[in-house]
Amino acid sequence: MTKAKLKQLRHLSKEIELLKQQIEGLETVVVTDKVKGSLSEHPYIETTYTTKGLVHERSAKVERLKKQLQRRVDELMDLRQEVYEFVKTIDDSLIRQVVTLRHVNGLTWRQIARTIGAGTTWNSLRMMHDRFLEKL
Repeated sequence: MTKAKLKQLRHLSKEIELLKQQIEGLETVVVTDKVKGSLSEHPYIETTYTTKGLVHERSAKVERLKKQLQRRVDELMDLRQEVYEFVKTIDDSLIRQVVTLRHVNGLTWRQIARTIGAGTTWNSLRMMHDRFLEKL
């Protein structure tokens, strides 16, 4: 596991959510149209009405794009799972907490120091983290 892969974890989760939203957006399209009509009784005043509806896209292009997006989501989920598995293998509890808080939860070093407490400074946690990753 590299530092670069760990740094990507925060962004992987966001990208997965964005791709899922894109897939949902492809499934239905909102269509609007305007029609003219009038009352059935006197006075016959012409009025314009706006109608809206959903159209479920099922074209071959849309299906191919959905499959491509879903494959990318699956790849990103595999990467995210790989990072989670790596974190579970860290023996030292403090380092495991630091790695989890930094890369999974996305906290700053100062937030990590406040969360862990026990007289640790943000700089000492950062150096401990960096030394651990250099050993890999």
